[in-house]
Amino acid sequence: MKISVVFLLFFSSLTLHAQKQKSYAAVTQELTQKIADAPSAVIPQKLAVVPFTATASSVQTSQAFGEYLTETMIGLLSGHPEKLKLFERTRMDAILKEHEFILTDLMKPAAALKIGQLAPIDALLSGTYTKLKSYIEISARVIDVTSGEITVSYVGRIKMNKNMAALFLQPMVVSKPAGNSTTDTTPVQITINNQVNGTTVTKSKEEICKQHIAEFRSRLNDLSSPEKINAVVNEALKTPFDNLCGKLHYDVMYYFTRFKIDSKEYKNFLLHTLDTIAYPAGDDRAYEIVRYVSSDGTVDDTEWKSSFTALARVGNYSLSNYINYLLAKTANPEAEQKTRIASYFNLASENKLGLPRPITFEMAFVEMMEGLKSNQPLRQHVYEMYSSRLTPDEKLRSTLFSELTGMYKDETNRARKTELIGWLGTFVNANDYAKAHEQLYDFAWNFKLTYSESRNEEIRKEHPETDLIALTKKCRDKFSAYAMLTPYNSQKEDRINFCVKYNIPVRGVIPTLEEADAILKGNDLQEQLRVMKLLTLMGAQPKKIEPTLVGLFSKRSLEDRSTLSAIQTLAIEVLGTCQTTSPKAIDYMISVLPHYGNDTEAAKEALVKIGKPAVKPLTTALDNTTEQHGGLQFQLITLLGKIGKDAAAAEKSIQRVLTASRNSDVKYAAEAALQSIKGL
Repeated sequence: MKISVVFLLFFSSLTLHAQKQKSYAAVTQELTQKIADAPSAVIPQKLAVVPFTATASSVQTSQAFGEYLTETMIGLLSGHPEKLKLFERTRMDAILKEHEFILTDLMKPAAALKIGQLAPIDALLSGTYTKLKSYIEISARVIDVTSGEITVSYVGRIKMNKNMAALFLQPMVVSKPAGNSTTDTTPVQITINNQVNGTTVTKSKEEICKQHIAEFRSRLNDLSSPEKINAVVNEALKTPFDNLCGKLHYDVMYYFTRFKIDSKEYKNFLLHTLDTIAYPAGDDRAYEIVRYVSSDGTVDDTEWKSSFTALARVGNYSLSNYINYLLAKTANPEAEQKTRIASYFNLASENKLGLPRPITFEMAFVEMMEGLKSNQPLRQHVYEMYSSRLTPDEKLRSTLFSELTGMYKDETNRARKTELIGWLGTFVNANDYAKAHEQLYDFAWNFKLTYSESRNEEIRKEHPETDLIALTKKCRDKFSAYAMLTPYNSQKEDRINFCVKYNIPVRGVIPTLEEADAILKGNDLQEQLRVMKLLTLMGAQPKKIEPTLVGLFSKRSLEDRSTLSAIQTLAIEVLGTCQTTSPKAIDYMISVLPHYGNDTEAAKEALVKIGKPAVKPLTTALDNTTEQHGGLQFQLITLLGKIGKDAAAAEKSIQRVLTASRNSDVKYAAEAALQSIKGL
């Protein structure tokens, strides 16, 4: 009973500690750090942040807190560029709006998986908050959009204060009569009621715009005729695309895109607006205009000129978003696209690409490749034409390897895949960097088959082994040099086995066949056992040292019989794979059949692989048996049956045993073997 009480007190103290109220800054910093520290398969991880929403039980009259919290998290997370790459919020808001997502559903893995199909992201941060009397409880989670796995989960309590409470109140602008020192100085205001208890109530410009947008939005519900569309366009053109009343243009672009309405006049208006945006990287309008003008699938010269001018003023981490729409998602002629890509790289070469400082040619290359991920031909064109002009550092080399392997995996044309393997091999041979060994062997593991045949079909299509063989031949020295660089023994073993399988020598670890031959002729049994284990992975290559392998069967040891027996068992396995025709080897294999040990099982498999050359010795052994050797007869007949048609010379001997034997198991095996030999 005492133990239970102590446990309850301990559990209660933990719960109270976990639910301790903290300052707003402490909670948001804590959540940010937890996200930044979470392990990720991809670094930097592409993370999208969606608005934090109020729960049904939250006591509030305003959405301001959720917006404030969302923007705070975006700001804090952007301080970890080495681990996180934030997806542009305006772009995510557009996706959520276009596909009519319910914000409260975004905490569910199913919604995250769907968003992962619509946006080029790795993970999604979503959350809710609940306003209570003395604190605000927030709940957040990061969901992997590929697997649906929740990688980060967090609950925190923010202590309520006056500043926090103000975010839950609906703002209202109230100005006193003229002459009062506290008169509101909002530039745009309109009188609603001249006198309400001696106070003039006015609307701010923001409130006026909000009302105007609501009234305009109702007109978008009916676009059933050219006249109504023109009326909407004419009305929209009266409102400059600024960040207050001009927000109605986001609605126009959304509706026109969704219902495939193309208005040349409206596009010209937007392009003129785009030309006036001095700093596109910090202005949502620029990206949305580019997205809209390219939504019809083509970008004409006028649209390209304005968009390219805006793109030239965009800095790091945003260029790929523009490129995605201006090049990757458009159906312009390939020659035209390549000319536009050349203009982009010319600008980068002249240090005229990007604000507030021009970005490097290397960064321009990475952003272009990122933007073209959905366009294989252009992506490959960029690598082929411009990668030779790079001066890559360690990080860029790692990125280039990932780009090459990504292009290889995504390519569906068989001949082109093989060509890309050549590119990859050339890159591997020309570049040494810290992560090179990990990336090369990780790529090689993609070719490894599994126990699932359906999955194996995908692997053979995406990663055919003939390409891996070509890569190992071209990069033989690199695979060899990288084999022992990992600090993990299990990885070393895997890499050694890989090198053995693909005939890649590793100095001091994997011997050449000549070195193996010398070791097997010596007296170091432990070294011989190690070498024999490697030879079993080499397929038919050890055929060259067949006499030495056969000679192992004559060896005897007084001190370590078990190790020698293990060596001889492995020799049986290797000679079976090599399909030996040595009478001495075959006779030895038949001689161990009565043992019922590891060597017996190895001999059974080996004799079947050897096939026809083993038929005569097996038949002779069968002829030398009597009914008293029922167990051996069963094994010999079974092996001949498994050899099949090539064992036709053994039919008479098997028939003799079938007639003479009274052992039901032997008779059954004989009948089955005869049917197999005759192909019945």
